[in-house]
Amino acid sequence: MHAATPSDFPQNSSDKEMERAANKIFSSGVKLYNQGEYWRAAQELVIIMDYYPKFSQLDQVVTYLGKCLFQEELYSGSTRLYNFLIKKYRRSPMIPEALLGLENNYYAQRKYKQALRVYYVLIKKTRDQKVLNEASYLAGQSHYNLKNYDMAINVLKKIGDRSEFYANALYTTALCYLKKSNVAASVDFFRKITALPVISPERRNIVDNARLTLGLIYYELQAYKAAADQLSSIAEEHENYQDALLGLGWAYLKLNEYEKVIRVLNKLVKKYPNSENAEESYFVLGQSYIALGQYDEAISSYKKILEIFPDQQNLPALVQKVNYHLKSQRQHIENLKVKLLIEETKLLDALPLDGKGQKIPEYLLTEKKRLQEVRKKMIENLRAEKDQLVYMQEEIARMNKLVERRERRKDWRGYAEYGVSRALFLKELGSSRGK
Repeated sequence: MHAATPSDFPQNSSDKEMERAANKIFSSGVKLYNQGEYWRAAQELVIIMDYYPKFSQLDQVVTYLGKCLFQEELYSGSTRLYNFLIKKYRRSPMIPEALLGLENNYYAQRKYKQALRVYYVLIKKTRDQKVLNEASYLAGQSHYNLKNYDMAINVLKKIGDRSEFYANALYTTALCYLKKSNVAASVDFFRKITALPVISPERRNIVDNARLTLGLIYYELQAYKAAADQLSSIAEEHENYQDALLGLGWAYLKLNEYEKVIRVLNKLVKKYPNSENAEESYFVLGQSYIALGQYDEAISSYKKILEIFPDQQNLPALVQKVNYHLKSQRQHIENLKVKLLIEETKLLDALPLDGKGQKIPEYLLTEKKRLQEVRKKMIENLRAEKDQLVYMQEEIARMNKLVERRERRKDWRGYAEYGVSRALFLKELGSSRGK
């Protein structure tokens, strides 16, 4: 697809011709947006704002540009655009979309109170059920994050069962009841989710989330067979599949089905070596091997814990340090993106440098080359820094998981040392009895 440039607007042309050119560029931008090409779509839309601000559909241009910047995680720029639209075009039919965009921006930045303020304005401005469903979901999530569980439940009830947010709304509602210690109501909502038809990968993910949480609840209620049924139904592609395997291993251990424990947890440690669940998995494996009288295998499992996790790191301090660097890195990348977007829409990029019978001034050629070099270097820097940002975000998520588990779970090293001693004792006892 040809990228729009200012030269697409005819020189010294009438408003009618300019309107036609702007329409063409706008259609191209919308098509790119719908294809997920948010950066390229933004390039098209900025051209219209810069070179034909009288365009009859400029409110739609601003709305789509705000959406593009949101998808590129340029939240401050997106917020400015939506606020501009709301103030400049008070009667625009795009106002509900702009308010929803603001709510999304604030929610993405964890500014939950601001997101809620926008929501309560939005529900007075539109009856569009699709917009209201998404807005209510974001408001419910905001209330949940602010620990306003009753308010979250009331808002999430407004989402219709045909909405794409329905399953997620049920899940958050179930979590709210769990936070309120109403386990029976929570289980009812999780069961509603697991009964939903799996119509998409997104639906499969939320159903698996419900199965995982429901399985862990059943385990805590000592309903080990029900727990195993839920946990064994989770797809291998699920992001928390290793948690499902670990929970399944524990459930089988409680059911004295030791061979199943060994099969499931050997799969876990093979598929996820050195993961945050490895310590606990090797401990449960050791318990199962002891129950089967396989003492050498038990000793090997316990020793794995001591080999793989020799030291306890000071992870909370490390996470805090990396988080601080991550915040500054994210702001730097946002500034770099904005600068690049501006550079890419320079009028100079669209000048008729092919000549068309005219002699091109040397300074224009020089400036054109300079801008192209700036653009090339900025894109290279953007890609490198974005890769670094993604890596750092993944590391933060991994370390946060480790910190959380260290805080709420046992020190498996101590249990491993005890397990080795117990296995050696039982092995020696068996040998002394002639076994």
